[in-house]
Amino acid sequence: MVRGRRYARRRKNYGITLLKQLIACIVIVLLVIIIKKMDIAIVNKSLDKVHESLTKHYTVAEIFQSSKEILAKSKNIPDSITAAFKNSGNKLAFSPPTDVNAAITTFGEKKGYFESEYNGFERGMKFQSDEELQVYSIGGGIVAEIGDTSQHGKYIRIVHADDIVSIYRGCTQTYVKPLEKVKKGQIIASISPENNGHLSFELWHKGEIVNPSSYIDF
Repeated sequence: MVRGRRYARRRKNYGITLLKQLIACIVIVLLVIIIKKMDIAIVNKSLDKVHESLTKHYTVAEIFQSSKEILAKSKNIPDSITAAFKNSGNKLAFSPPTDVNAAITTFGEKKGYFESEYNGFERGMKFQSDEELQVYSIGGGIVAEIGDTSQHGKYIRIVHADDIVSIYRGCTQTYVKPLEKVKKGQIIASISPENNGHLSFELWHKGEIVNPSSYIDF
């Protein structure tokens, strides 16, 4: 009789241990998912909680309570941290439109050498090279339009996910067609250095002009 009680107690303790380990694993997975959104101090404290739950004889209810506290803290992330996380994610999604390292004009810069149509300020970025300039798609998308204007010459407009549109003006030659699917880094055009040839690059999000540097790591 006594032996049976001991066996039942051991089975119960073993079951509780397995349950605690399962809960701890779930907490760790949740931490991995939200770790980039959280402050490092919060992450370290959360991991300490997990370790403490595994090494000490906490009840299942206490482990659940600790997990709730960890998740509650993840909701109190400052807006600046969330914004930084979003921007870093966007920068991973897109690449520069050309190999030229330095832009000759940047977004919002007061117009100077080249004319601007955006209230006297540059509404995109301009790139120039002494050699032929290769133009790349900043990300995967669909070529929505290829046109030609007297002011900017040939241009390509590509639609990406999340209502993002990239525009490449000043192209000498284009290598894509309307409705063609393009990949990130694919060569879509080239620009001759003759006659001050340069790339005018614009980025739009949900119908609004945006700073390319907020989405691309130049």
